[in-house]
Amino acid sequence: MNFFKKILLLLFIFTPVLTMASSFDGFYNNISKENLPYFAKDLAGMLGASSYSTGRILGWGGFQLSAHGVYVQRLNKNDTALGPRNENKNLFMPLIQGEIGLPFRLDGFIRAISYDGLTLAGGGLKWGITRPRDENYTFQTMLVAMAQAGVHRDFSLTHYSGNLVISFKTPYVTPYIGGGVDYMVLTVEGAKTAALQNKKSYTTTPRGTAGINIKLPMYMDMSLAANFASYGVGYEANLGVRF
Repeated sequence: MNFFKKILLLLFIFTPVLTMASSFDGFYNNISKENLPYFAKDLAGMLGASSYSTGRILGWGGFQLSAHGVYVQRLNKNDTALGPRNENKNLFMPLIQGEIGLPFRLDGFIRAISYDGLTLAGGGLKWGITRPRDENYTFQTMLVAMAQAGVHRDFSLTHYSGNLVISFKTPYVTPYIGGGVDYMVLTVEGAKTAALQNKKSYTTTPRGTAGINIKLPMYMDMSLAANFASYGVGYEANLGVRF
C-alpha cells in the first residue's frame, strides 16, 4: 500500500469519529465563577491526553500520521459549564497528529483539530530516555512536552503539558503507563453574565494513563487506553500509520 492510500484509509476510518464531538454551545449560558475552574481542569485533562500511544520514540527518519480520540463519559460533578448536572452530557475530542523522528533521540510532532467552533493547534517534542529498540521484553521510556492554543466563539485557551511514559514490548501487545501534568490558561470570550467577560482561569491538574499498543498490518498500529484526571476516568483510542 503506497503513501497516499494509507492516508486515505486512515482518514476514511476516522471520518465518522470526527463528527461525533459534543457541543460547547452550552458554555455561553451556563458558565459561572464557580464552575469555570472545573471546566478548565476537565478540558486541560482531555487536551493533555492521547499525545502518546507508547513509550518508544520513532527514531531518526521515522514518520507517523495518526488520528486520536479522547472520550469522557461524565465530567467532574462540579463542572456544569456546559449544562446542569442532570443534563451534563459526555464529551468527545478528536485530534490529528503527525510525528517525525529527529536526531538525538528526539521526535517532533504537531497536532490540530477544528470542529464545533473550536480550532486548536500545537505540537511538542518527545525525548527517548532509552535508545529505541524493537527487541521483545524490553522497557522503553520517554518524556513528552507539548504546547497548544485554541479559540472558540465563547472561550480561548493556552495549554501546556509534560509527561513521563514507560512501555514494555511483548510479541503481541505493548502495554504502557504514563503520568503527566497539564497547565492551562482559559479566557472567557462570551458569557451571559457580563462580569465574566475576559475572565481568566489558571489551572494545573495531574493526569495518568494506562493502555496497550497493538501492531496491525500495513505498518499500522492501534492503542486503547484509560486516562485519569479531574473528571475521573476517560478513554483514548489512537490509530496510526508509519511510513
